[in-house]
Amino acid sequence: MKNFSNSYIFLFSAVMVVVVAAGLSVTALALKSRQEKNTRIETKRNILSALGISSSAEDAENLFDQYIRRGMVVDASGNEVSGKEYDDATVASGEFPLYEAAIEGRPVFVIPLNGKGLWGKIWGYAAISEDGNTLYGVTFSHAGETPGLGAEIATPEFQAQFRGKKIFDSSGAFAGIRVLKSGSYVPDDHSVDAVSGGTITSNGLRDMVYSSLRPYVPFFEVIKSR
Repeated sequence: MKNFSNSYIFLFSAVMVVVVAAGLSVTALALKSRQEKNTRIETKRNILSALGISSSAEDAENLFDQYIRRGMVVDASGNEVSGKEYDDATVASGEFPLYEAAIEGRPVFVIPLNGKGLWGKIWGYAAISEDGNTLYGVTFSHAGETPGLGAEIATPEFQAQFRGKKIFDSSGAFAGIRVLKSGSYVPDDHSVDAVSGGTITSNGLRDMVYSSLRPYVPFFEVIKSR
């Protein structure tokens, strides 16, 4: 059995580390554009889902271009920021992004949602009808909520409850959507039935809808006055 010196072993190990690192870097660069495309397509599919439009990885981009008129940015007063598109918004500076869609010739506004569930991030999109009050539809996703419990927020059955709900109460005050557990849920224009056994996730989703839509209230007031 051949014996190798310590310097040989060190040099060999160093060369292998460099070779492996270079290989991983090349692979990552080669896959980057594909990963970015997949992320872009998944985002467009989620936006379309909030509008009630089914799509696949193959047709999502075409459908997105068909239904989405434009991405835009509004300020804290609800007015459009001229010259800025969806990705140009700086929320910390009081700018908020949304998409304007056209469904059967009528405008629908799609707003991003971000929050926290039991085990991590939850997110989604809410589509608001042209009256600035009625939910046209929603879609929710999560990073790692419990299967069969909190993860149910991502199911079509749960999300279907939100369609037609109102985000302003009868007095005109912004209320968001109440997510009520079984036993306290009574069907009305402002509440949905919570996920059974997923109280923390349901509460997180309620807070997400409220906090994500709240900055757009001035914009809703603008479109309601049109």
